[in-house]
Amino acid sequence: MSKDLPQQPQQSEEVDLGQLFKLIGNAFDRFFKFITSIFIGLYKVILMFLIHFYKRIIWYVAAAVIGVVVGFLIDEYSDDEYGANMFIETNFNSARQVYENLANFHQLASIDKDTTKLSELLGISTKQASKLKGFYIQPDLDENDIAEMYSDFYLRLDSLSRTEMTYDKYKESLTSYNFKIHLIGVASTDKNIYNKIEKAFVRELSKNPYLKELADVNQQNLDKQEEALFNQVQKNDSLVNEYLKIRINESRKEPIPGAGTTLYMGDAESSNLIVDESVVLEKRLMLEAQRRQVNVDKIEQKEVINVLASFPESGYDISDWYDEMKLLLPLVLFSLTVLIFTIIGLGKYLDNQSKE
Repeated sequence: MSKDLPQQPQQSEEVDLGQLFKLIGNAFDRFFKFITSIFIGLYKVILMFLIHFYKRIIWYVAAAVIGVVVGFLIDEYSDDEYGANMFIETNFNSARQVYENLANFHQLASIDKDTTKLSELLGISTKQASKLKGFYIQPDLDENDIAEMYSDFYLRLDSLSRTEMTYDKYKESLTSYNFKIHLIGVASTDKNIYNKIEKAFVRELSKNPYLKELADVNQQNLDKQEEALFNQVQKNDSLVNEYLKIRINESRKEPIPGAGTTLYMGDAESSNLIVDESVVLEKRLMLEAQRRQVNVDKIEQKEVINVLASFPESGYDISDWYDEMKLLLPLVLFSLTVLIFTIIGLGKYLDNQSKE
């Protein structure tokens, strides 16, 4: 009996391992049956749909054909929609006024369809005004411009505000009015109307007495600044002429070792303002650069808004595939047919269930 005792644990371990392998086998068997049932279920569903469409193929083909024919006729007799864009730059914080005026244009064209008012504002006929379908605007965003704006803004903050204002927070705080360049789009069924409305359209966009007066006063100030710079250039030229005379007189004298020609400007002490000819010439160059900048400012700030890119000669097609009725209508009729047969089938199923 002492020899039989050690064999009992070994038999127990073999039984446990056998049960473990049996459990693992059953688990795999159930798993593969589950996977098989999924594929069988999918097969039955696909087969059911195929049988459904096969029995009613005439209905679905008829819905598709009717949709294509009717959609083609609708497309043939409806006007194509065109679009064109222009880019503007706003001056004197006029972005708010531009957005308000353009919202009014969109209301008249797209919602109210007030062709009389549109024709009055844009200087076109009511028939031409009826071709306008919408006006749209958005800022022309550029990540580099936003980063530059943030840099300038950050430098103006105190030390406490700088710790709180991050780039992402600053970017989220920006509105369309913070940008100077904006994209304006106009939708129309007349591809050749854009050049006809551009001049009056730009004028109406910035129509505001205050902004107009501000632009006029700014031009007057620039004219005065240009006149002042011109007078300074003349005085500088006179000073250069006097200096050249001194140079000529000095050149006729016998040279004295260690001595040079000096020119004293203004009523300051001579020890502080001893200037040679290079300083005078640099002063003139600086004045001329300022005059050139004033000329640029006079052009850039002449109007409340600047047109950076005008409308093209003619509009371009802006329709998408879902705007084509010969493509959209067959899909709609086909889906509607599926829905009708689904409702009928569901009704029959519920009747059968209620009778059981």
